[in-house]
This record gives sequence, C-alpha cells and structure tokens, in this order.
Amino acid sequence: MGCCHRKTAPNPEPVVLQAENQHGSQVEQQRVNKIIIEPDVTPSDEAIITNLRNNKRHSNFQLVDPQAFNESFIKERFRAINDRSYQSAIERWSPTSLSHLTDILKTFSEGKSVIHRHWFIFYWIASNIQYDTVSYFTKNYQDQTAEGVFRTRRGVCAGYANMYKYLCDHLQMPCEVVSGYSKGYEFDDREGAPSEVDHAWNVVEIDHHWYLVESTWGAGHVNDKKEFEQRLEAYYFLARPNEMIYHHLPRKEEERWQLLETPISMAQYMSMPKLRPLYFQLNLELISPCNLAHVDFVAGKSYALVVIKTPADVHLLAHLKMNGKKVEGGHRIIFDKLKQVHCCYFAPANVGKHQIVVSGKQGDDENGTYHSVMELILDVKQMPAKCISFPKTWKRFTDLGLEIMSPQDTHLIKLANGAAFAQILIKAPENVELLGKLTDETGNVLSNGEQVYFNREEKIWKCNFAPDRNGLFEAAIMAKEKNDTGSYWSAVSFKIDAKQIPSPNMSYPRTWKEFYDLDLKILAPMNRANAVWANDALYTEVLIQTPDDVQLSCAIQYNNVEIENGALAQYCREKNYWQLLFAPERPGQHKLAVYGKRNNDGESKFSSVVEFNLNVTKLRQSIKFPKIYSSFETNKCQIYTPMEGILKKNSIVPIHCVIPGAKDVNIIVDSKWLDKEGYTDPVLQKQITVGSNEVCICAKYDEGTSYQRIIEYTVQ
Repeated sequence: MGCCHRKTAPNPEPVVLQAENQHGSQVEQQRVNKIIIEPDVTPSDEAIITNLRNNKRHSNFQLVDPQAFNESFIKERFRAINDRSYQSAIERWSPTSLSHLTDILKTFSEGKSVIHRHWFIFYWIASNIQYDTVSYFTKNYQDQTAEGVFRTRRGVCAGYANMYKYLCDHLQMPCEVVSGYSKGYEFDDREGAPSEVDHAWNVVEIDHHWYLVESTWGAGHVNDKKEFEQRLEAYYFLARPNEMIYHHLPRKEEERWQLLETPISMAQYMSMPKLRPLYFQLNLELISPCNLAHVDFVAGKSYALVVIKTPADVHLLAHLKMNGKKVEGGHRIIFDKLKQVHCCYFAPANVGKHQIVVSGKQGDDENGTYHSVMELILDVKQMPAKCISFPKTWKRFTDLGLEIMSPQDTHLIKLANGAAFAQILIKAPENVELLGKLTDETGNVLSNGEQVYFNREEKIWKCNFAPDRNGLFEAAIMAKEKNDTGSYWSAVSFKIDAKQIPSPNMSYPRTWKEFYDLDLKILAPMNRANAVWANDALYTEVLIQTPDDVQLSCAIQYNNVEIENGALAQYCREKNYWQLLFAPERPGQHKLAVYGKRNNDGESKFSSVVEFNLNVTKLRQSIKFPKIYSSFETNKCQIYTPMEGILKKNSIVPIHCVIPGAKDVNIIVDSKWLDKEGYTDPVLQKQITVGSNEVCICAKYDEGTSYQRIIEYTVQ
C-alpha cells in the first residue's frame, strides 16, 4: 500500500506581515465600518454576499455519535495535551526494545485515564519516529511492522498506524487501522480520484465512543525539498470526524470509520475544499463557494469571489498561485465589518489551473505570522473579455474608507513613450491624509520620487510618482487620520513598469501641506527637485507663483546650518511671481527652504512650504545679499541693483529697486538722510556715494508715521 504524507504542516508556508510604518508607532484602532468595493466590483456584489450569507452557509456533517465530544471528554483531552510533565517524562524515555517500550508505557499509565494513555502513545510516536521519505519517494517500502519501525525509528503511514495499534493492543485499549485516502503530498498534482488507497491511520475506542488518531500527520510534514520536518501537531490526536473528513476518507469497505451519520462518497470528498486545522481552530466559515474546492468567475465579472465569515479578531491574507508562483496583482481582500465577512477577490492573468491559498491569524491587529487555513482551485478554461488585476492593499485601506479613482482594474501602471510620471487618484474622507513612497526593485527609496497632495477643487488626492530610470518600481501610499499623532501606515501600492523615461528625469521637491493650502505653483525649476546651478553663477533662483494675499520667505542651508544673508525673497511685479534667490558660500550639497503665509492674517507665522536641493559643483565667487526687513516681503518689494549686500567704501553705487505703495522713500548713508529725490511709486532709482558705515533704504507708508527700514547694506 502506498502512503501519502501531508506535504506541509497544518500551517504551511507561514507569512509574516508587518504593516509599513514611517516612524514605528503602534497601529491605531479601526474606526471605519464602510466596505470599499474595487471599481470592477460593482455594488451588485453586495447583494451576492447578502444572499450567500442568508442561505445555508456550510454543509455541517453530523457525527454518528454526537456524545463522543462531550464537555468531559474535551476537558480531559485538553489536560492531557497540555500537561508539560508528561512531555518531559516521555522525552527522557530510552527504550531498548519494543517490549521495553510497552513496559515503560504500562508503568507510566498506571492510574491514568484512557485518554491520557492514548496521549502517551501519540506523543512518543510523534517525537521518536521519523517519516521515511526515501521509502516514500522510491516506493521501496521497508518493514512497516511495529518491530521494524521501532528498530529503524522510521516509517511511512502504515508503519505509524501499525505502531500505534501494537502499543494500544499491549495496553489493552481497542484500536483499529483504517485504510483510505488523504489530501496530502502530491494530491494537487493528481487528475481525478485516486484509484488505490494511499494512506493509513487509526480509530480507537474510549468509553464506548470511537475516535480518530492520525499519528503520521501529527509527527510532522514533508517540505518542498522532500525532507521530513518533525513538528508535533496535537490537532490530529482524537480529531473531530466532521473536520477530518475534509482530508481523510476511509476506503469504501471501511466507510463506517468516517464516523459520520451520513457517510460521503469519493466524488463528494474530491469536490470538498482542502481545509487546514487552523480553519477550524479560528472558527472560520466558508460561505462561498459552499463546501466546494473549485471556484468559478462571478457571472459577468472578470474575477472569482471567495467569501469567508470570521470572528472579529481574525485576520486573513490570500494569494492566487499558478505553477507554484504567486500571480502578481491576482488578489484583493476586503473585510466587511457589518457582515463580519472577508471578501476575497481573485483575478487570473492566464488560462490554467490556479491555486487559491488563504492564510489567517488571530490577534488584536493584522501584524504577525499567518498560517494556511484553506486551499481552493480556480481552473481557468477561458479568459474573460476584460482582464483585471488588483493593487496590493492593507487592512487600513478599507478601515479608513479609501477609494481608488484611477487607475482602475489594474495593479500595474505602464510608463512609455517619454511619459515621465504616473498618477494615482485616491478619494478619502476629510479626516484622512496621505503620504507616498517610491521604491525600486531592490527596495531602495527614491529621493524626490513622489508628490502627494490634496486637490481642494477636485476634492481628491493626487499621488504622482516619477521613476528616475527604466525598470520596475513600487508606488506605495500610506495613510492616517489627521487627528492621529502617530505614524502613517501602508494602505495601497501599485507597480510601475517604466520604459523610455526622459532625461533628465522628472523629480519633485519636498512639499508640505501648506504648499497646497496656499495654492502655490512652481515656475522654475519646472518638475525638478534640484535647483539649476551654473558654474559661473553667483546665485540661483526659484520662481513661485502665488495668490495676491500670500507672502514668501526663504533660506539656504549647508550641513543643516543656515547661511546668513544667503537668501533673498522678492516679488517681481512685472511677471507676478516671487523670485527666491540663493547664494551659496562654498561648493557642495545645499538645501533651499521656502516658507509661506497669508498676508491678511496678522497672527499667522511662516510655515515650511517647499524645499529644493542645490548641488554647487563650482563657485567662482560668493556674495551676500543685503539684509532685508519684514516690511520688504510684506509689501512685495524687489531689488534690481545692487544685489551684493556688501558695498565698497567711498564707491559710487546706483540704487534701483521697487518699493510699492510707499508715501515716501529715503536713503540713509552714514546716519545722514539724503534728499528725497529718486522715488516715484513704486520705483526708487538713485545714485549714491557710499560712506564708511551702513546704507539703509527706508519707507513711510502712512502720513504722520515714521519711516521703516526696508533694505540694509553693510560697508567694507
């Protein structure tokens, strides 16, 4: 008899999920109950879910002996399994022969209940017998008697079952070997029902009730490398028949050992889903497909839908696989709090047999290790007319009520023919704000590769991502509630396939929320995070267009230290934009910071609005800008000449600047007022002789008021 071992453990291929967090704070409590439907998932699907929920959801197999799993039995089984002293004692046993082992068992079992005695046998076998992978894969089975298995400490399922029966017989506990079929190793590779029995396990009688024991699967599993991994799985000790039937079917002649009121057929067995022990331990309920292994497309849709009812503290993950590889963009999970169901959507990319793997965990949040709970089959004979795929989403996407407006029905954004950036449009509640991050194939974050902001006119979040070269990138969008002082957490991500990216590539300066609130527009450098530097330049400029009531200021930093008088913010009335000038003192990397506020709000302070990079490759000469006072920016003044803030003693200098709205403008040289000639609103144009001290330009804006300093030069 061949013997089919389970390919993986009850919880195969554990998946560790850690929600991305920019700063590492704890996950916030979920507050939103709304179910978000993928664009191709129309509202009619809610009716589908409701109908499924109202119908009979699960084919509950009735036990032939309902009293077998009474409260007393359940408590006694639990006590046996969780008694650490038993395990420690059994692990110290060193039997030299099978008869010696039976003597040890008899002595240790004195005064113990039958359930505990069975546990001693189960635990010793699971801890000491290795699955014989060589015999299994070569089909050259060695001696599978209890003596042979004890001697080699190896066996296949028949050997495990024979060993269990032998020890039960010597402890005078009724036990039988059951032959049949299992959904274990290589089961998924089969076509149709098995023609020969391929597995063996045991049934035991305790207090006039019969129970199932599966010591082979309880000992461990065979991994993808065809190696046995020993790991105790107590689930298979006195397991429930209405759960075991999903993966263990006795042969027709022994169907009484199904221990079900109405035995099932081979055809029914083959059509049932592959449910793992964790499925039952988490108290899950497969609503659709109802007790079937095969999933079909939803009528008229481009996807299949699996609906699973879960307790509130259970979290699920799902993947669509083909030929053992995950289908990129092939799945999406939405948790409907109101109906307490996980809606799992699957969209294949090709025809062929696909595997749906659903994993789960229990806990307060979605982070941690997930283990498989079920496996289903999606066999695609013909692709739908419209193929779709799903971007990767996290639970927070649904919890915060986000909705993807564009692009729809795809996880992959293609950039070609010189397109410089990808745009993702997200609709979100007013109390939610977003951030973005662009990474390359190696996981490196691209500096200045994203621009995420809320468009107040369209009432939508615009998330722009600009790759710096050809290749595959991930555009991730993170979210949080505005009143949450914690960090942003991953919500949704798309893949970007970039080809023919223009050179130089587009990049985005760092912006703050106030940039968009103040309705600013960058004129230069256009679509660049780096300001332009010419090797023979004295300074560089940034041009920003603003509403009339907005005032700007700026600063230049080197090694995070601000350069004194190294920046000048002035307003160009002729072209209606702010000219922000930056003068470095040395070569190297600099930060150009721009600040803004509304002019008509007397209490408001300047806030950071945008920041550029500046790489000074060569500096012919450094300069200092003149010192300016707050009234210079408030009144939107501008300097034409001199731009150098340090004047030479006794030199003749032409003064040319714009000071709009002043009643009078005058110049102080060496503490002496010059005559008032040279100012005609808004232009001051006058030639002066520099003295030995400072030169100040002052303005008076109202009759009867004093002059205010606007611009100040130093003298050397």
